[in-house]
Amino acid sequence: MRKRILALALCLLLSGCGGPAAEERTEEPPVRTIEPEEDWRAAYGKFLEDLCEEEKAVLNIDRPDYDPNDYPAQVESLSKEYFLYDLDRDGVPELVLRSGWESRDTRFYTVRDGEITEAGRRESRYISFFTSPDQPGILARETPKGPVFVYRLTLEDGALRQGEDLYATDMSVQCVDSNFRMEDAAPGAAYIRGCRTMVEWPEHAPLTLPIDDYDRKTEAAEIDPRRDGLARSLILAALEHGTPFCAVSGDGYGGDAGWTTLAEYLQQGGIVEYAERPLLPRRRAWVDLDRDGQRECVLYVERDPEDYIQDGCFLLFSEQEKAVYAYCLNYVDRMEVNTDGVFFDPWYLEEGVDGGVWRVSFRENQCFQYTAVYDGTVPLVEWEAVN
Repeated sequence: MRKRILALALCLLLSGCGGPAAEERTEEPPVRTIEPEEDWRAAYGKFLEDLCEEEKAVLNIDRPDYDPNDYPAQVESLSKEYFLYDLDRDGVPELVLRSGWESRDTRFYTVRDGEITEAGRRESRYISFFTSPDQPGILARETPKGPVFVYRLTLEDGALRQGEDLYATDMSVQCVDSNFRMEDAAPGAAYIRGCRTMVEWPEHAPLTLPIDDYDRKTEAAEIDPRRDGLARSLILAALEHGTPFCAVSGDGYGGDAGWTTLAEYLQQGGIVEYAERPLLPRRRAWVDLDRDGQRECVLYVERDPEDYIQDGCFLLFSEQEKAVYAYCLNYVDRMEVNTDGVFFDPWYLEEGVDGGVWRVSFRENQCFQYTAVYDGTVPLVEWEAVN
C-alpha cells in the first residue's frame, strides 16, 4: 500500500501539482574531523561555520564559474533550517539539517569518535518532525498530497533506521486524511520547530544560538527593578527620541537593517522592501521574553490602510550591554502574547495545527523561535496604544 501511495505522490509531482523541484544534490558530504578536546557544541558550531563559507561561495556572482542559468537552482539547493534532537538519548544531540526546495532534503548528522558524520537522509517536502516521548528516536510525519504516515526514526550504531508505521491512512476508506491529529498516533509528542541555519546581518553568518541554548534550562527570574528600569529607558529612547538601535530579522523573512532609527526602519526598504507607505506603530507591551528578570518591549507595527498589502509584524526591542536590538517577526496578524512570554495563534490552537505556540531566544544579531507549551491560565499582555 505504501508503494502505491508514494507512486501516486510522485505522479502528481511530475504532472506539475507541486511545481518544479530544484536540482538534487547527489554528492556525498565530507566527514569533518573534530579535535578530541572539543565538545559537541564546538563541533556543530564549526560545522555551521564551514557550511556558511560553502554557501557564500555559491551566492557569490563574481566567481569564475557563475552561470545565471544555473544560479537559481544552486541557490534553491542551499540549507534552509536545522534543529538539534538526541535520537539515541546518549546526551549528545544529533543535528538535523534541511535543505533544498521546500526543505525536501533532510540529513541527520551525529558526532562519533571525534568526527561529524552523516547518519542518514530523508527526501520529502511533506515531512515534519516530533519528539518521541516514550522511547528513543524521533517521530516523522509525512503527508504526501492528503494521506498521513507516522513512523519512528532511530539511531542504531551510528546509522538512521526507520521503524514500522505508528499510523497510516487507510486508503480503502479515504485519501485525504483531514481529521488526523498527531495526538491520535503519539500522545505527548511535541512538534519540533526548525530554525534557519544562517542570519543575514552580518551577511550570511551561521545562527549558532540554538546550539548554545540546547538543554540549558533556567528558572524564570523575578523582575530586577534596576536592570529593568535601565532597559526601559534605553528602549524608550530608541522608540521615542530617535536613538539608533540594531535591527535584524527574527525569523528570516525580512527586517535586516543593522544600525538604524525607528523612523528610518519604518520607511520603504527598512522592514518591508515594497511598502508604498511607512509602516505605522499601533501598540506595545512590556514582557520578559527570555525570563532573565528584565523586560523587553513588543511593538506591533502594520501597513498604512491605503497600502496595497496589509499585514503586520512584531518588533522585539531588547537591551543588551547598554545597546538596543530589535528582532523583526513577520506575518503575526493573528498572534497573541501571554505575560509568560509565549506567543500563540488562537486559530492554530483551535484547529490543532502544528507550530502555533512558541517562544523566542535572542542574543545580539541572532534570534530564533522554538516550540513552547501553551498555558490557558496565563493572561494576555496589556497593550499600550501608540499614535
